[in-house]
Amino acid sequence: MHRFALLAIATVCIQAQDYRAKVQGIVTDSTNAAIPNARVSLRNQNTGIEMQRSSGPVGSYLFDFVEPGTYTITAESAGFAKTSQQNVTVQTRADVTINLALSPGQLAESITVTDAAPQLQFNSSTRELTIDRKMLSELPVKQRNPFSLALLDPAVVNRYGSERNPFFMWSSSSIDVGGSTNRKNDLLLDGAPLQLNQKGSYAPPMDAVQEFSVQQNSVDAEFGHSAGGVLSLSIKSGTNSVKGSAYYFGRNPAFNAVTNSYTRPRVPNLIRNHIGGGSIGAPIKKNKIFNFASYELWRTREPRNTVRTMPTDLERNGDFSRSLNRSLSETCP
Repeated sequence: MHRFALLAIATVCIQAQDYRAKVQGIVTDSTNAAIPNARVSLRNQNTGIEMQRSSGPVGSYLFDFVEPGTYTITAESAGFAKTSQQNVTVQTRADVTINLALSPGQLAESITVTDAAPQLQFNSSTRELTIDRKMLSELPVKQRNPFSLALLDPAVVNRYGSERNPFFMWSSSSIDVGGSTNRKNDLLLDGAPLQLNQKGSYAPPMDAVQEFSVQQNSVDAEFGHSAGGVLSLSIKSGTNSVKGSAYYFGRNPAFNAVTNSYTRPRVPNLIRNHIGGGSIGAPIKKNKIFNFASYELWRTREPRNTVRTMPTDLERNGDFSRSLNRSLSETCP
C-alpha cells in the first residue's frame, strides 16, 4: 500500500469549507482609548510572509484568510512606541483576538512581548478539540491514521470493530461525536470534503498533518450539510528552511519475540508488517513560494486460517440422509 501527499499550486476553483483563520483585535492607548489609522502587521515566523492592515475608526483591525502557523503581530502609530507580540499561535479555522495597547513614545522605541499570547476566541460557540503538531508527533498512533485522534475527545465513541488503518475506508467515519452520529460525520482535508457517501476516501500520512480538530456542535453554517461532527485535517506547508523526516515501523521475527516460546522447535511468527516513509518541505522562493511532499509505504503479510465444510458426493446429488447436524452426532432425519 503506497500513500503519497503533495502540496501543489493549482488554479481550479472548488467549493469547500475554508481552513484558514482570523486574527482581530483593537488598538488602544494607555487610557484604553481607541487609536484609528494605526498600522498593524502580521508576520508568519516560519515563512516570513507579512500582511498589513490599518485600524478602523474605533481602533479595530481584522486579518482574514490567515494560514495556520506561528505569527508576530506589530502595531505602530505616530506619537506612540511600536508594540510587538510574538509567538501568536493561529490554529486551523481559529478566530484569535489580540488587543494591542500602545504607550506614548517615539517611533524609534519599541516594546516586544515574547511570551506566547493566549488564544482567545470570543466569536464562536463551537465546542472544539484541536490536536496540534507537537501532540501529533509525540502521541503513539499504532494505526497511523490521523482521524483516530478524534478518540481523544471525551465526547467521541468508537464504532469501528477492526483496526483503524488509513486505507480502511469505513474506519475514519465510524464514530459517534456527541451523540448517535456514526457514519454521519464530515471529514475535511484543508477544507475539502473527503467523504464518499458514508465512507472516508483518504487519510494522509501522520507526518504530513499539521493540525487535527474535532467540532462537536454549534458549528458555523458552512459545515451544515452533515448530521454529525466535523473532523478536519490541515496539511503541513514548506517554510524558509529545509525540514523533513524519515521513519520506519516494523514487525519481523528477526527483531521480535517468537509467538509461542514453549513450542519445540520454535516456529517463527508469519506476520510481517513494514511501514516506512518520510516528508520534506523547502522554499522555492524565500518569503514567497514553498513546497511540501510526503510519502508512506505499507507492506503487510498476515496469513489467516479458515475451516469450511464442503458438500459430499451424496449431498451434491440431493441426498442429505447421511449428513450430520452441527450440534448433534447423529444423522439428520
